[in-house]
Amino acid sequence: MSHLFLLSPSPWIKGSLISITPGYVSAWIIPDGIAGDLDSVNPSAIFNMQGVIGFKTPFLETSKAFRRFKLKFRRRFVFEFPEEENINPSSFVLQSYNATWEVAQAAEESQGKLTLEQLLKSKISMNKKLRQSSTLSIINVVGKSYRELASWSPASGFSKTLVTEQMTEMNTNSASSGVLSTVYWPGGIQFFPKGWTHNTKERTLQIGVPANGAFTDFVNVEYDIKRNKTSFTGFSIDVFKAAVQSLPYNLNFSFVPFDGSSDEMVGQVYNKVCLDIVCRCGDTSIMAYRYHLVDFSQPYVESGIDMVVTEQSAKSKETWLFLEVFTKETWLMMAALHILVGLVIWLIERQVNAELREFGSMLWFLVTVIFFAQREQIRSPLTRIVLAPWLFVILIATSTFTASLTSMMTVSQLEPSVLDIQTILKRNFVVGCNGNSFILKYLTEVQKFKPENIRKINSINDYPDAFWNKDIEADFFIAPHAKVFLAKYSCRGLIKAGKTFRLGGLGFLGISPFILTIL
Repeated sequence: MSHLFLLSPSPWIKGSLISITPGYVSAWIIPDGIAGDLDSVNPSAIFNMQGVIGFKTPFLETSKAFRRFKLKFRRRFVFEFPEEENINPSSFVLQSYNATWEVAQAAEESQGKLTLEQLLKSKISMNKKLRQSSTLSIINVVGKSYRELASWSPASGFSKTLVTEQMTEMNTNSASSGVLSTVYWPGGIQFFPKGWTHNTKERTLQIGVPANGAFTDFVNVEYDIKRNKTSFTGFSIDVFKAAVQSLPYNLNFSFVPFDGSSDEMVGQVYNKVCLDIVCRCGDTSIMAYRYHLVDFSQPYVESGIDMVVTEQSAKSKETWLFLEVFTKETWLMMAALHILVGLVIWLIERQVNAELREFGSMLWFLVTVIFFAQREQIRSPLTRIVLAPWLFVILIATSTFTASLTSMMTVSQLEPSVLDIQTILKRNFVVGCNGNSFILKYLTEVQKFKPENIRKINSINDYPDAFWNKDIEADFFIAPHAKVFLAKYSCRGLIKAGKTFRLGGLGFLGISPFILTIL
């Protein structure tokens, strides 16, 4: 277990305050009332407090008043208690001295007639010579004393140096003269205590992993006979490990293979058939009917159901393929500009050219000029100025049209052989899906497929053969699986068709309290 202990300053026991047990991760925090007394405790108490973190209110130890008081105190203390090893004044001594000094000053001002009522009404200010700093020092007990990790002040917050202009030196009893940010934890552990965790002596949580997954890119379970060891790899495994590492506590777990479908795992976890398995790590889809039995983490991948079919040539588009060279807007713009140019030429030439005086002749001229086959002569210089740039535009447009149309006719136009799920149902086609997936239940109960029209395929490598042998006309995957499948086999004439039926995504399921932490 990993625990955080906050100690009260009363009572202050100078004996064995902390007992460190091997394998027991803990963090101890002491307040100013205890930390301020560290300067005067014996070495045995310091030895038992290794790794403790405390908050200490420092005094301005560089002032002449403090040095003079410290010297007098040590002489007097050694004289009365010669057996004590630590002779430095603690914070309680300094506070008592301050309080006594202020009361004495108040009594002097009242000429020796100081009453309790007068004392409460008087304005007592701290002795400026021995006043406390408003900065809190964060200390860490190491070795024979302690060292300062950082400081905190109401104005500046946390800092690695004391936020006080007058305080220029560190505590003379500090184990280090520099400000250290590395914390020494109880027991000398080399990691940051995260909080709650399982003790190494306690039961390790077992995480079920599907041993017969169809897509090994997500979950892959392999057994090494020579090493007698089972390895667990894949995208889902990596995500789970990263999620566990981000938890605010350490979690001892181990993967165990599980032979069965996701729904079987949900039922066994809910009914506590597998008492040791508290979670399932894999490409499990979050479904509403599963929520009644187990908890789910937040989805780590968006999901849905996609349909994959074979490709076929788009013959219906070949007749009007030339119209797809330019967009509809481009065709309309070019036609309008061509008519406008022809109208301008007709208005100019009708005055001087008898061949273009009729409007019908002008329309024929517009047709022949596209193919640079016009026979009518141009009489007016203004007409040549208008026609020359337009002929250049026609040349560019015809060259682009020819090149684009040639490319489109060379590259075959493909489309899905089946456009949507309604077509499959209407034609009574046979489809495939993962036999261990919820998709089988989805197709029969939601989409109303006949069970005899659904073929169970449990390996990603068997899907292409099922298509080429005409055993199936379409196959249904969850969206992440479909992307992986098409990335591997899209070159073999397979394509996604229809819309995606949205789901809750992929997540981790279980009933253990740690699942709720990943939420």
